[in-house]
Amino acid sequence: MKKTATVILLLSLCSLLPAAGGKFFASAGAALLVPADSNFADLYGKVQWSPEIRLGYNMVRNFYFWIGGSFVSASGTLPVLGDEIKASQAFVSLGAGWETRRMGRLQADVAAALLMAGSRERALGTTVSKWAPGLDVRAGLRYFLKKNIFLGVSLGYAGAWTAVQTASGEKDIILGGLRL
Repeated sequence: MKKTATVILLLSLCSLLPAAGGKFFASAGAALLVPADSNFADLYGKVQWSPEIRLGYNMVRNFYFWIGGSFVSASGTLPVLGDEIKASQAFVSLGAGWETRRMGRLQADVAAALLMAGSRERALGTTVSKWAPGLDVRAGLRYFLKKNIFLGVSLGYAGAWTAVQTASGEKDIILGGLRL
């Protein structure tokens, strides 16, 4: 139900974008996330796939505000016990960015945002959830196929630092990591 409502909302927003006079924009993509937390990487893999969507508003020439969301979902096996484990991380960013003028079909941009990152992990019959504030910074390059349609690549870091309570005491964790 949540996925259907999200798709309907996104399609509705995209249908309104042409009427906004070029002030609003939307982009969808996928990132490869290299987890910053070594324990997460050891249990779930060194690289994770993360879908992402961003909505924004062009304020002043070359400056924009944006809100974005992405998530990671992974499963693994506890090394000694062989028990199946599952984890997910969700990221919501609110920030600002600057983009260069288009140089032919190319355009560069940099952005920074406040991040709210959440983690949920299920292992050994228990579920642990945690939300923490962090930072999202990125720089990218876009290649325009048409006036408002582009392919892009960016490199960034989205991370939040927090602690969780475990059976052996409090443990520091890092949510997020390097994003391509």
